[in-house]
Amino acid sequence: MDALLPHGISRHRDYAAYLRAMHRFVASSALPDGARERYLPLLFDDLRTLGIAGEAAPAAATHGDLYERLGWAYVFEGSSLGARMLLKQARTLGYDDRAGARYLNEHATSTGWPDVLAQLEDSTPDAGELDRLVAASHRAFAAVETALRDALHIEKELS
Repeated sequence: MDALLPHGISRHRDYAAYLRAMHRFVASSALPDGARERYLPLLFDDLRTLGIAGEAAPAAATHGDLYERLGWAYVFEGSSLGARMLLKQARTLGYDDRAGARYLNEHATSTGWPDVLAQLEDSTPDAGELDRLVAASHRAFAAVETALRDALHIEKELS
């Protein structure tokens, strides 16, 4: 994501692309502990604040066993660290936890990352389970990248 948004979301167009991408990723992923249900309405509201019609959320994908789900959770919950920086940039653009940056505010303050780290530390995967965890995290990173590339393309065409 850093390579696709080298300056973060310091421009409205980049922020719009980021929100589109996160909406697509969250909507299509089986995220941990009800994250999909918690974050989709916030993303929809943020998109609406930016004047973007939110797409209907497709049915969530399922991601196999505990280790596959943990791979997806690793990527999503780990992104809460970057959300802290992005939230500062969104505030500079004039958005906050009341309008336009509700998703980032919620994600930046999430306690999901320490939970994922604890699950990883407490787990004892065999070689096959570890392979599934790593492969799932790679698929999750690829899904975010694809969503962001598509969203940047949409924003470029609109401008």
